[in-house]
Amino acid sequence: MTGPLAGVRVLDMGAFAVGPQACAILGLLGADVIRIEPDYIDGLARVVPLINGTGTTYLAAHHNSSNIILGLKDNEEDTRIAYELIKHVDILVENRRVGAMDRLGFGYQKLSEINPRLIYMSSAAYGHAGPFLKYGGADHFIQAMSGFVSLNGQLDGPPEWARYVYLVDGTGSISVAEAALVALMDRELTGRGQYVDLDEFSSTMFMQSTRIAEYFATKQEPRRLGSESSKTCPSKTYLTQDGKYLAVSALHRAHWVDLCAALEMKELADDERFRTNQARLERRDEVNGIIQEKIGGKPLVWWRWQLGRYKVPHSPVMGVEDLPRDPHVRANNYIVDVPSAWGPLKSCNDVPWQFKQSPLEGMKASPYLDSGREYVLSLIQAGAPPTAPTAAAPDDLPLKGLRIVDVTEGVAGPVCTAQLGSLGAEVIKVERGQGDFTREWGPRIKGESAVFMQLNHDKKGVFIEYTAPEGLDALRELIRSAHVFIDDFPPGTGEALGLGYDNLKLLKKDLIHCSITDFGETGPYRDRPATELEFQAMSGMMKWMGGPGLPPVRVGADVVSTLTGMFTFIAVMAALYNRKKRHLGERITTSYLGAALYMMQHGIITLTGTDTWAGYWVTGPYDPPQVGYKTQDKPVMFSVIAKDEAAARRVFFDFVKAVGMADLLKDEAFVEKGIRAFNRGQGLSKDARELRPVFEKVFASWKAGDVVGTIAGCGGVAAPLLTFNDLFAPMHGQVIANNNIVEMEHPVAGKTRLVNNPWRHGHGGARIMTPSPLPGQDTDAVLVSAGFSAERVAALRKLGVIK
Repeated sequence: MTGPLAGVRVLDMGAFAVGPQACAILGLLGADVIRIEPDYIDGLARVVPLINGTGTTYLAAHHNSSNIILGLKDNEEDTRIAYELIKHVDILVENRRVGAMDRLGFGYQKLSEINPRLIYMSSAAYGHAGPFLKYGGADHFIQAMSGFVSLNGQLDGPPEWARYVYLVDGTGSISVAEAALVALMDRELTGRGQYVDLDEFSSTMFMQSTRIAEYFATKQEPRRLGSESSKTCPSKTYLTQDGKYLAVSALHRAHWVDLCAALEMKELADDERFRTNQARLERRDEVNGIIQEKIGGKPLVWWRWQLGRYKVPHSPVMGVEDLPRDPHVRANNYIVDVPSAWGPLKSCNDVPWQFKQSPLEGMKASPYLDSGREYVLSLIQAGAPPTAPTAAAPDDLPLKGLRIVDVTEGVAGPVCTAQLGSLGAEVIKVERGQGDFTREWGPRIKGESAVFMQLNHDKKGVFIEYTAPEGLDALRELIRSAHVFIDDFPPGTGEALGLGYDNLKLLKKDLIHCSITDFGETGPYRDRPATELEFQAMSGMMKWMGGPGLPPVRVGADVVSTLTGMFTFIAVMAALYNRKKRHLGERITTSYLGAALYMMQHGIITLTGTDTWAGYWVTGPYDPPQVGYKTQDKPVMFSVIAKDEAAARRVFFDFVKAVGMADLLKDEAFVEKGIRAFNRGQGLSKDARELRPVFEKVFASWKAGDVVGTIAGCGGVAAPLLTFNDLFAPMHGQVIANNNIVEMEHPVAGKTRLVNNPWRHGHGGARIMTPSPLPGQDTDAVLVSAGFSAERVAALRKLGVIK
C-alpha cells in the first residue's frame, strides 16, 4: 500500500452505502480496508440497476477494499474469526440500525476490551438519541427530515427531492472519514482508541451550513430559486438560441465586468443599478432578463467560445454521459475503465485529491465476494500485533500547537480551515485587497455577513497585501513559521509569486502545502473560473433535478463547495498523520471538479452498461420531478425496503392493511408493482409514480406524522418533509440531541448561531471556540509571534502593506 494512510487497517462492518464508502475513501488514501460481508449479502448488491447481476451502488461504494464473507449471527467459527480480526484493526466503521451491533455481539464496549486502541466509528441515520431515534433512514428520507428538500425546486415551485440519492449518503461517508482521521490523530497523542458518534442528519446539516446561516440571519424560509443562487447574481442557467441551457455566474466584481464585456454591454459594468452584487440581487429579474435576451440570440457553441475568451464562469448543463467526451475530463484521464470481476467498470480516476510525496494507487474496483478470505486468515494466523503503550491522556485538542496559514476565500477553503481551527490548530486567515468576498455575501447581522461568520470561526484575522514585495516577504516568513499552508490561487499564480511548493519546501522541508483549484492544475479548463452552479451543471448533478422539458434546477445547498472543503480537510488530516508518523511534508492538490466527479461515481459507473434500464442511477436524469406523496399537511416519502423479498412483502402487506387499503391486496398486479416500487425502487421508481395517486387518495385524510408513524410501525421507512422553520423555530429536539447548532458571541453581530461540526468524539474532538475575525484584527500579534520586531510591524503598517 502507498499513500499517507499506508499501515492503517480499517474494518468495514457497515451496511448499504454510508459506512462502506467511508472506508473506501480511507482506502483511496492508502489504508488497508477489509470488509466483513454478511452471509446474506448486503441488500445494496440487489438494488437496481445491475451490472452482471450485482447492483451498481454496491460496486461503486466498495472500491479500494478486500472482503471476507462471515455469518456472525449463528456461526461460532465465523464469529471467532471476526473477533481475532478485530485485534489487527485500527478503525472499525459501522452504520447499522441503532443497537444492532450490540445485539450481534460487536458493540464498542466488547470490542474495546479485545483491542483498547480500536477507533469505533458508529453512524446512525438521525443520531443515537433524540425523537428521530425510532426511524430508519436512507438518503431520500434524510433529505426530507433535514430540510434539504425544502431548498430545491423550480422558481417558487413545490419542493423537490434530489433523484441522485447519494448526495446525503455521500456526505455522511465523507463525515465518517473526517472523524476517523481526527480520532487517529488523537490516538497518536494518547495511545487510546475511542467511540465516535455520527449520523447523516448532522452531516447533512453541515452540508447546508451556508443556507442555514442565511436563515438564522433572516428568520425566513429560503425561497426556492430554480437554478439561481441566493447569494450572487447573476448565477443562473440561460436558454441559448439552439435550445440548450448554459450556466453563467459572476461570483464577484471582476467576473461581472468580464461578463458585461463578453455580452458586448460594457456600459452595464459601472451602471449603479447593477454595479454591486447586492444591487444585482435586488434587481435579479431585470438582470436575468437582460442576460437571457443576449444569450438567447446565439447558439451554445458561440457562448462557450465567447465566455471562455473573457474567463467568465460558465458551463453547459451536462449529463454524466457527456463527461467521457469532455476535453478537460479526457485530458486529465478523470474517467477510466478499471478491471474487475464484473468486467471493466467505468470509474472516476485521480480524484478528489493528488499527493506528491506519498502518491496514491488510484481507484480499484470492488472486489469479488469472499476474495480476501485467504489474506484475512493469514493475518489472524500471524498472531495479534503488539499493543503500543498508552500515553497519559492530555486535555489538549488533537491539533493544538499546529499553525496553519490560510489564504483561501469563498466556501471550500474556509470550510476546511474552520474545521481544523475547531480541533485546536492556530488558523491564520490572511486577506488582501478588499478581503474575502464572502464578507459581502448574503444577509447580515448588524452589518456582518452570516455566511462569512459560519465559514470562518476559530481563525485569527490578518491583512497582508502580498501583491506588494514587502507584503510577499512578510507572507513567506509567516509561512515559514507554519506547519500547513492552504491556498486557492488559480494554477500558476502561487509559482509566479514564489509561493509554489518547490519554493516553500526550501523554507520548511516538512511543510504541508495544499492548493484548492476549480478544475485542477492541468487541462484546457485549468485557467477557467467557476462557481457552485457551474460544477453542478458540468458534473451531471443537475440532471437529477427538475425534469425533461423543464428549466434546470440546482441543488439548493452549496453541496459541491462544502464537500470540496470536507475532502480538503480529509487530505490535510491524512498528510498531518503521515507527517507525524514519517516526518514527511506533502504537496496536496484538490479541486471542486474533482470533488463533484467523485460524488457522481454512482452515475458514472452506469456508463459501463447495465443489465436492464431500471433504477434511479439510469432513469433519474429522465424522470419527472420527485415531489413525494401528498398528505393532509405536508409531503412524505416512504419505502418497505428490507433485507430480502419475503420481508419486504410482509411489510408491504401490513402497511396496506394499516392504511385501510386491504382490498387492493387481492389484486396481484398491485401487490407485485407495490413491492417493486417500494422495495427495490425505494419509492422513487416509475412503479412508485404510477401508484402515487392510489396512495395519495388515502393519505389526503391523514397527517404526515400519522402516515410516517404507521409505516414505521409496520417495519418500513418513511419521512415527512421538514422545513427550516420546523427544525429551528423553535429548535427541534433532534437538533438539540445532536448538538447541531451552537451559539457564539460575535464582537459586532452579538449572539449568533452556527452549524456545528458533524462529529461527536469521546475525547479529543472538535469544539467551536471563537467567532470569525474582523478584518486584520490579529495582524500585529500574529506577526510578532512569527518573529517580526515591533519596528518592522510598524514600518509595514506605514507602507500600507498590513492593516
